[in-house]
Amino acid sequence: MFFCCIALLIAAQGTPNDTLWTESNEYCSISVHYPTVALENEAVGERLEDFASGLIQSFKEQLKVEFQDDPLLTGWSLEINFTHEPSPEGMICILAWNGGYTGGAHGNSWTQSFIFDLAAGAFIGPVELLGSQAELEAFAEKVMVQLDETLIDEAWLEDGASPTIENYHTVFPVPDENGGIAGYTVIFSPYQVACYATGSVEVYIPAE
Repeated sequence: MFFCCIALLIAAQGTPNDTLWTESNEYCSISVHYPTVALENEAVGERLEDFASGLIQSFKEQLKVEFQDDPLLTGWSLEINFTHEPSPEGMICILAWNGGYTGGAHGNSWTQSFIFDLAAGAFIGPVELLGSQAELEAFAEKVMVQLDETLIDEAWLEDGASPTIENYHTVFPVPDENGGIAGYTVIFSPYQVACYATGSVEVYIPAE
């Protein structure tokens, strides 16, 4: 019965046709909040749906494994909130704010940015957004300087803020008053550059 419930829950999700998709059963609950732009732009909608489906699939698989050891397991949850952020001209900037509880003392949260280049008709990553790998490395160096002023554990910084695409999964441009780029914000998830009690860490670097 448990596995049938989970399979149906996953199968119920399709390409976004509404801004809210939810499903739940006696073991868990899942919700996905899509921005209106996901309904208006097919490429954006498909990418966000793929991302949500991947998280849901991983959540489902983890739940199956844990259920084998604990048949009374209940209360798991996954919530995915996509927000359409203020965007420079020619871009659509989406942030995914994800939160879940999979047992233990507390839940966890993490983020992911999606930058859609309207002229290219494609999504771009942090390297393309900043211009090159060298620019990403220079950006990371400035971020680490800011973090070093407020966070005291250098080991966290070396692991969590070094210039890799995996570390900079949430970088997005901040528009200026003319539609250009005033700067860039990066968000680090809990545990990435500091202990869990610190929460998410956000750094803003002005454009140069």
